[in-house]
Amino acid sequence: MKSRSIKMAVLSGMLALFVAAALPSWASDSHQMKNGPTLTTKEAKALIETAKTPKEHLKLAQYFSQQADQSEAEAKDHDEMIEAYRRNSAPQAIKAPGGVGTIQHCEFLAKSDREMAKAFREMAAAHEEMAKEAAK
Repeated sequence: MKSRSIKMAVLSGMLALFVAAALPSWASDSHQMKNGPTLTTKEAKALIETAKTPKEHLKLAQYFSQQADQSEAEAKDHDEMIEAYRRNSAPQAIKAPGGVGTIQHCEFLAKSDREMAKAFREMAAAHEEMAKEAAK
């Protein structure tokens, strides 16, 4: 039982980190979930604190899978922006925040989005495993 408490504490900490890192991108409505989100961020945080049943853990797994899908879609958007800037005659002349060229800016964001997607997939897999353990 102590191991499960440690897992939940680690997962809660990871969620807080991911939420903080991704809040600016979540604020936009550019990528609506196909069937709507299973949970709001607030509901996910609350469920993380109380989840015990397989159904609850599967609901969290679905939430994290949807967040991964959204991060992957945002990475694709940045990839498309990179190509658009490359087609521009003077992309390096345009400076993004921080003084880097726009292509480098979009490359950084695309990479970050993919890393977020990977982390969200890991969170989803962890909750799928917790659902299996809770069913025993």
